[in-house]
Amino acid sequence: MAPAGMAALLWGASDFGAGVLSRRLPVTTVLIWSKVLAMLLAAPFVLAGGLPPVGHRWLAVAAGLVGLPAMGLLYRAMRDGSLTVVAPVAAAAALVPVGWGLLGGQRFGLAGAVGVVVALIGITLASWPVRSRHRPAALPALSALGAAIGFGAFFVLLHEASRTEPYQATAVARVTEGIGALVLAGILHLRRGGSLPSAGPVAAMCGIGALDAAGDAAFVLAARGGPLGPVAVLASMYPAVTVLLNRSVLRERLHAVHLCGVLATLFAVACLAG
Repeated sequence: MAPAGMAALLWGASDFGAGVLSRRLPVTTVLIWSKVLAMLLAAPFVLAGGLPPVGHRWLAVAAGLVGLPAMGLLYRAMRDGSLTVVAPVAAAAALVPVGWGLLGGQRFGLAGAVGVVVALIGITLASWPVRSRHRPAALPALSALGAAIGFGAFFVLLHEASRTEPYQATAVARVTEGIGALVLAGILHLRRGGSLPSAGPVAAMCGIGALDAAGDAAFVLAARGGPLGPVAVLASMYPAVTVLLNRSVLRERLHAVHLCGVLATLFAVACLAG
């Protein structure tokens, strides 16, 4: 399970960086640049190792097509809301592969059942609207929930695509996301034009893309060594990394009801991982 923990660490750091950067730059800019740069890192694996079998190849393409809008929703949620609230709500992605595992014959004990119930309670509390001078918490939390559904589907598709050639399948998914990002960039340029960001933000987006791609590789390695449900849940502990970085770097404070929701969601992920 060590690779799954590494995936959580890499994804958590990537999401924190993207969340901070999305408050300085347009969400689409962060999304496009990070995905294009991740594609450039993944392309050599496709060129050197070839493509996975046809069926798995199309599953990898589908994973990329799902992953791109899911990441866009996450970046939008982190721009508009608290990173400490949004990240745990996005961790509900673990429920999708858990459900897939149940359909495939996997079974969970009492801890798993408790984890599912507490996760739903935690998501509700974390997205509970409170009176504030800022935007209601429910709006970014809904975006985060949409991202969670997309990420959950991404986990399942990438796992199924990686049964024979895991790293090639991951690379195909990343290349697909990059191509989708280039298409989005072309559409936005035709609609409203735009200028290139400076070297500093581009370097930061390079790091975000690299961390995200490395997290995918670690997840695929973990999923090959164990059942999908527990691996995906353990990898979904990445919000803990985001929360810790957010607390230590940005010193962000939470409303009490949101704090309860965050703690409940993280506890639920821990129950499901056990």
